[in-house]
Formats: sequence, C-alpha cells, structure tokens
Amino acid sequence: MKKILFMLAIVSAIASFAQKKESSFKETTFTVDGVCGDCEKRIESAALRVKGVKLADWDKKSHDLKVVYNSKKVNLEEIQTAVSGDGHDTPTTKADSASYAKLPNCCRYRDGAKCSD
Repeated sequence: MKKILFMLAIVSAIASFAQKKESSFKETTFTVDGVCGDCEKRIESAALRVKGVKLADWDKKSHDLKVVYNSKKVNLEEIQTAVSGDGHDTPTTKADSASYAKLPNCCRYRDGAKCSD
C-alpha cells in the first residue's frame, strides 16, 4: 500500500510540473492582402517555409492568416517579412515593388484584381 501511495505521489508531482511548463507554441491571426486561391497557396507556402511555423491557413474572404509557430524559433515579424517577400502586404511589412510585380496579373490586389475563383 505504501508503494502505491508513493507512486501516486510521484505521478502527481510529475503531472503538476508538466502542467506548469508553458508551451512555446503560439497561435495568432493577422491580415494578408490577396485575392484568390493562387494567393492562398503562395501566402501559406511563404509562412510555412519559415523554420518554426507549424500551421498557416489563409482565408480568402476575410484575408486573415492564422499561424501556429514556435516562439523559441521564430517571431511574428519574421513570418510577416517572409509573406511580404512573396508579394503580399501584411500589417507590419509591405511587399516591395519587385516582389509585388512578380505576382500574376490576377493576384495584383493593389490594382483591384478580381479572380474568377
């Protein structure tokens, strides 16, 4: 009986310690300019290429990009910079003119592009 109580105490202590450990994974959402399914693929791919990003999901209607990332490996600014580097504006980083010019014509959101999908 003493062994069982001792084992329960150890398991309880381990569980308590594990619960106090804060996760380094963060989830956030920010706006990314784009217009179509091709933009969606490009935006998500740009975010996922960043080491530490585990999930990227862009919504065409709301223009919101949901990301889950390891804050010990990457910060939000780095993710937004990667997305803008592929031609899409974010709240903190605007795509430079060269990156924007590489977008297909139907994806040029600054020019009022409207895609058929």
